[in-house]
Amino acid sequence: MAKRETSGVETPYHHGALREALLAATEALLDEAGLEKFTLRECARRAGVSHGAPAHHFGDARGLLTAFAAQSFEQLGARTSDYMARAEKRPYERLVANGLAYLDHALGNPHRFRLMFRSDRLDHTDPALGRAAIAVYDQFESCMRAVLGAAGRPDADLGPCTALAWSLVHGMATLMLDNGMFACRVGDHEAARAMFLDLMRRSRPLFEG
Repeated sequence: MAKRETSGVETPYHHGALREALLAATEALLDEAGLEKFTLRECARRAGVSHGAPAHHFGDARGLLTAFAAQSFEQLGARTSDYMARAEKRPYERLVANGLAYLDHALGNPHRFRLMFRSDRLDHTDPALGRAAIAVYDQFESCMRAVLGAAGRPDADLGPCTALAWSLVHGMATLMLDNGMFACRVGDHEAARAMFLDLMRRSRPLFEG
């Protein structure tokens, strides 16, 4: 069992809480120092455990970051479900709610969002990461399928239309996070939401034909 270090004295660290403690330490470290300065040893120190504890559970830094990314996709999926449940039941409104969940997740959790799509730092063969990411994509695709179905469009349009809508919201999120000039021109989080809603309004004929 891993040990927690407190005042120079090691006490047992509850095994069931160790994973969550390490994931919480990962988030704190990413928020403070960024991905480039992330180390397994520093993460363990922040969690109050020996430097070998993360390796025992996650293997290496890639394993811990992969678990953190999987958790991030799960959080996005939960947020998406909540937004869609509170949206109007018409297909296009549910698609817009899905996109707003994506944008809010990105802008509210920039380090999580950046890591979710960093193929060089994640193990994309990890089953948990694959399941969580696919579940988010399936939510988005199901919204688009409903939009196309209501508009009487063929199944062949599903892939291209889903890619277009995803590109719109992902591009918006990425520009807000990583392009200072764009972000300054748009404004704050609420201004970005307003712009996204306007873009979806303008794009509606592309999806509904």
